[in-house]
Formats: sequence, structure tokens, C-alpha cells
Amino acid sequence: MLGLLLMLSSCEKPVEQTNREVFFKIGTDQAFRFDDIALYDSSTHILYFKDSQSEFEEILQSSFAFFDKGDTIYAGIFVPGYSSFIPAGPMIPSPGMYGNHALRIEIWRDSKPDIRNCPRIIELLKEHHLLHTGLSGTIDLLEITGTQLSFKFTIMNLDSDDLLIIDMNKTGTNLFHYFTNGLSLRDQNHNEVFSSTITHQKPEPWNRWKAEWLSVLKSGNSKSFTINYQIETPINPGEYNVLFEFPGLAYQVTKEQLYQGNNRIWLGDITMRGKITVQ
Repeated sequence: MLGLLLMLSSCEKPVEQTNREVFFKIGTDQAFRFDDIALYDSSTHILYFKDSQSEFEEILQSSFAFFDKGDTIYAGIFVPGYSSFIPAGPMIPSPGMYGNHALRIEIWRDSKPDIRNCPRIIELLKEHHLLHTGLSGTIDLLEITGTQLSFKFTIMNLDSDDLLIIDMNKTGTNLFHYFTNGLSLRDQNHNEVFSSTITHQKPEPWNRWKAEWLSVLKSGNSKSFTINYQIETPINPGEYNVLFEFPGLAYQVTKEQLYQGNNRIWLGDITMRGKITVQ
């Protein structure tokens, strides 16, 4: 019996050892282990690091990959902001929009299922208590009356953290639309027939944020908003695809500002999609 117990225990990998396995790598030399990571937000595909990484502000051309015990889960490339190249797979814009403490993995060409949240990587993140599910959004109402379009949506906090979100009722619609392109409608041929008619209001200074713009959305709770847009060109009867991007802050928030007390500022954005039939 003693021999069996010794054999079983020798097969178990200590937690410290699994935490030191390489999870994320940039190029061939820059390796990050599980205990280098603070969290991953699966709603925005943002990977947060425990420590600031000055290199993130300088990377222009390189590759990256996620690993499971040395096996590549998926890989992608960094794409400089000045590049017109649109990669087919995962990429990270460089320099990033999230300072030197977070990287956002993007896919510019829609692909399903989304490899960034593949079951293998999600299970690994859960195992190491790094997975956060962020926000989700639903389109509740889109109604056209004369020259006014009324749009109602709801934001839900699926995360275990209480999150600070941009609250349009506090910023006003003009400042809110500085952070988002707002609502757009496209016909079945993908032609845009409507886009936000609300004038953007730039923050002063442009690269700062204010606590009074934000509201706490507690874990498991939701909040609804309504935006009224003016229609400048009549929309013909037919079926249209609806797209709306709910924004969060980005480069404005430093690593030291990410947590305000017990609440984390939600960074990134989520896109809501739906359909409407105009009579």
C-alpha cells in the first residue's frame, strides 16, 4: 500500500510547478507563465499581466502563442498600427491600446468558433483561477418613429468582479459617443444605410478619464440604456442588420488605476448584433 501511495503522489504535479509552465510567449524569448498573469477577460479577449511590461510599447513586429504543457494552443502575430495588412487569424495591434499591462487579442475577419475562447484555453484559465467573463449585451428595442430612431440595450455583468462601466447617463450621449461609433444599420448587401448622427464630444484632456463617468455594475446585475438618434435620410422598408458597440475605457487607465477600491474598471468593448424589419 505504501508503495502505491508513493507512486500515485509522484505522478501529481505540484501547483507551483504548473504555475511556472509557459502559458504565453512573444517571439522566441519572451515567456510568461501562469503566475505572471493577473486575469483574462473572455468578453474582450484582454490578457492582463501582474507587472508592467515596457516592451509592450515597443513591439511592432513579432509573433505570439498560447501553450499548454509545451503544446501550442494557437498562435498569432503583432501588427503595427500603420500597417494595411489584415491577417486572417489572431493578431495584436501594436503598439497596444492598453498601456504596458495588458494585451488584447483581436480577429479582424470573423471566424466561428472563436479560437480565442476555445475550450482548451478556457479550461486552462479556469484551472489557474485566471478566467473572468466580463460583460455581455442584448438589444432590447429598436423603433423608428418618423425621423427618430429609439434604441434600447442592456448590459449584464457576467464576471465574478464588480465592474466599473462607462455610464451614458453620467457622461451624456455626446461624450459617450466619443468612445463608440454608436449604432449602425446595414442592408442585406452589407451597405450601410444608417450610422450614428450624434456629435462626439472630446474629453478634456483627450487622454484622461474621470471617476464620475463610471458606475458600478455588480456581479450578476444588469443595467439598461436608451439612445435616441435622429434619422437624416429615410430608411426604406426591408430587413436590416443592427450593430452597436458598447465601449469601455482603454489607454486612459494605468495599471495602478485599474482597481478602484474593490471594483475593477472594465476595459475594451463588446459588439451587439441583431436584425430589424422596417415596415
